[in-house]
Amino acid sequence: MALHLNKRNEMFEVLGELTSENAITLKDHFEQFLKETDNIILNLENVKSMDPDGAHTVERLYLDFMKSNRALHIIGKTNENITGVMKTTKTDYILSDDRI
Repeated sequence: MALHLNKRNEMFEVLGELTSENAITLKDHFEQFLKETDNIILNLENVKSMDPDGAHTVERLYLDFMKSNRALHIIGKTNENITGVMKTTKTDYILSDDRI
């Protein structure tokens, strides 16, 4: 399954697989929002799979937002499809509580 992004107000929902092959798509979308908004929610609850490159891409997005004094809340802590790889890559610290 390909990566799909749904935007509603200041929340992005990621659907499908977040892998090295399509992580750049997510990064490209977020680079424009780095300039446009101070607060955004990235919803990973419906990601079907994630590889280490996908986890590190999400971490880089988080760190970029933090460096520019903006808030990026990443929800998906209960998604078992991503928690294993995020723990293995030590990127699980970026996950917020699933309900903001």
